[in-house]
Amino acid sequence: MSVHGKAVLITGATGALGQAVSRTFAAAGARLALTARSEEKLGELADALDLPADRLVTHPADVTDAGSVDALVKQTAARLGRVDALLHVAGGWRGGKTVAETEVGDLDFMLTLNLKSTFLVCRAVLPYMVAQEWGRLVAVGSRSAVRPGRRSGAYAASKAGLIVLIETIAAEVKGKGITANVVLPSTIDTPANRQAMPKADFSKWVPAEQIAAAMLYLCSDEAAAVNGARIPVYGGA
Repeated sequence: MSVHGKAVLITGATGALGQAVSRTFAAAGARLALTARSEEKLGELADALDLPADRLVTHPADVTDAGSVDALVKQTAARLGRVDALLHVAGGWRGGKTVAETEVGDLDFMLTLNLKSTFLVCRAVLPYMVAQEWGRLVAVGSRSAVRPGRRSGAYAASKAGLIVLIETIAAEVKGKGITANVVLPSTIDTPANRQAMPKADFSKWVPAEQIAAAMLYLCSDEAAAVNGARIPVYGGA
């Protein structure tokens, strides 16, 4: 299983999961294009990865803005020559209220951050993948999208929409050398989550590195037959 030399675009690269994904693909020999909102944090991540210039591109972008996304993907293709894989890690959570209590603004925020961003980045990379007859799209969903609980309706709905969008893309690219899949983490073991839920049983949470490993497999030649899949990465939950 190898992604050596592949041009891999990672959104949300500076978050806890994004950093784990970036480290995993860097260790596997991929050429990386990393994006997040903060140029400063991208610089810190680039320093930590310590890759040669021909293996690393950083570009701050707002993945909820079509113009910003288009510029990001064009620069990635120009600098790396191809766009072989998209790892759409960017996203977030807002909740804590019942559906009856949820503000419309919170729903709009979740749909924009989690669903619209997925649409924009996938739409931007697909023409490159179709032209080169090879590509891998892997988006990060959530167990909440298929096993919704209380007080996270807007979040769960936005991630459910993400799943349907990726499954639609999978149907559209079938037979073109491209696959599109979703990983569905449960609670990810990150410092922020531990701080937010200090009384939780951390042993049941899923390490970010294990999610990254699943994404690495989905980007390999060995996973060419896996398309339109919902991959549960639940840890001990």
